[in-house]
Amino acid sequence: MPQKPTRPTASAKNEMDEYTAFENLLRRVVRVPHSEIKAKLDAEKKAKQKQKSKRAKSLPASRA
Repeated sequence: MPQKPTRPTASAKNEMDEYTAFENLLRRVVRVPHSEIKAKLDAEKKAKQKQKSKRAKSLPASRA
């Protein structure tokens, strides 16, 4: 009875390279200062509020 072909297994080196890449990514993410993240979030929030107010002004008033 012939054996089924086996799937290639990832080498230990490949796993270490992948782990190292992941670790480097995490280090870059953690290195960003909180103040920078907070400033970007606040800017996004203001932009969304501005868009909402523009939309509300452009919509016709509801008849109640």
